[in-house]
Amino acid sequence: TIPPEILRFSENIGNFALVIKGEPGSGKTIFSLQYIAEQSEKKSGIYFSTRVDIDSLYSQFPWIKESIPPENIVDATQSILPKKMEVPQFIKFSSLPEFLKGLYTAIEEKRTEKFSPIVVVDSIDAVASSVGLPVEDVCAKIIDVAKGAEVGVIIITERTERTALDYICDGVVTFKRKLIDERLFRELVIEKLRGVEIENPIYYFTLHGGKFRYFDEFRPIELTTFIHEPHPPVRDGKGTKFYEKNMFSTGSKIIDKIVGGYKRGSFVFLEVTGEVPPEFIVENIAGVPVENFLMQDRGVIIVPCKGLSPLYFFEFYAALVGREKVQKNCKIIIPSEDKDVEKRFPWLVYTSYRVDHFVNTVNSIINEFKREKEDNVLLFLCFDKIESDFGSRGAEKIAMKIISRVKFEKDLCIGTAFPSTKIDVKLREAADYFFKTFGKKGRVFIYGVSPPTVIYNANIDFSRPHPTLYFTPIT
Repeated sequence: TIPPEILRFSENIGNFALVIKGEPGSGKTIFSLQYIAEQSEKKSGIYFSTRVDIDSLYSQFPWIKESIPPENIVDATQSILPKKMEVPQFIKFSSLPEFLKGLYTAIEEKRTEKFSPIVVVDSIDAVASSVGLPVEDVCAKIIDVAKGAEVGVIIITERTERTALDYICDGVVTFKRKLIDERLFRELVIEKLRGVEIENPIYYFTLHGGKFRYFDEFRPIELTTFIHEPHPPVRDGKGTKFYEKNMFSTGSKIIDKIVGGYKRGSFVFLEVTGEVPPEFIVENIAGVPVENFLMQDRGVIIVPCKGLSPLYFFEFYAALVGREKVQKNCKIIIPSEDKDVEKRFPWLVYTSYRVDHFVNTVNSIINEFKREKEDNVLLFLCFDKIESDFGSRGAEKIAMKIISRVKFEKDLCIGTAFPSTKIDVKLREAADYFFKTFGKKGRVFIYGVSPPTVIYNANIDFSRPHPTLYFTPIT
């Protein structure tokens, strides 16, 4: 849960001084509590709370009751009200020398032959306010005590600008809250860690469940090493609750909880921005309903994305549901100018670069699937490729004709595009469900515009026999 650079810094430096900066609500307190919790096995972390009393901490973060022993938390709040609960460690101070004496006493009480404690002061601003001295002076004195006692100290401050603290301390970490499309997004920025190589200066994280957690890079499924074990589909046909509500499952129980499924006859639009790997388009919100349709032996029609071959799509879904189901239930369409092109694969359908021929080919496959299966059809269309092949006018005509039929016949269409795609605005207007996805330093995020949702980090869980997409909300 703690970035490895920060752990190496605290282990290598020993009696270090680390300042953690950030506005209120940016995650500083939760992070420092988790840091203390990780030190609890050594019984060597001390948390000095100068703003929030102990019972409030336990109320806000119930998990710390089991993770941090009460004797490792020092109540340094200066409230005149009586404490609601007894605390093993409590200091009252009106001057800096009194606070430093309490700090030193707590350090010596927790020191053992094997371990020296690490101290968190949350926050330095509250101590400075209580003793009536500048923050920089108070910080320097606390560091002097910590260095003299040969312990590490983490100092929390709500100052975000560059100050003398940045030069006094050995390390500087800043917590940031941002808004992306009016949705919360969180960053941890490592400004300085003396003596440690900073491999990743920025970590994106969540405080979901009252805990700090940073996100890993997105890992696509490696088809060459993956041995599939199909999992049961989320059934949404006759006799199911989805069918009674006139809905399809998204194919993921997690996404179903977020959006409730997709109404029959819907167009689901996924706009891809930033550094999103092309595999994510196939393997995330667009991929799971395709897998779910294939597992229920329904027809699926795919127009591949630019940069990904039809064979990749086939092999990917074959790895998840088996080659037989893909061959029986899926058709992948690509335009070709070669009239004599060899039909090497029964699942691959060639069409010309004429708009009417392309639309007729799609309609013909839909009709064939419906005659054979007497069930709904899913279309997964990558409009960046369609626009590249047919131009913006042709792509718009194709989109409107196919989406109109899907809505009329209560099927499902999932489309993807980029903001640079010229028909992007038209696709937004036609969408019943609209999601945006973006990437940052190998991490992938997604949120709903319609219906509106928070931002989620998306990744794949490989710990199970079947790789499973999971979303973590940024809260």
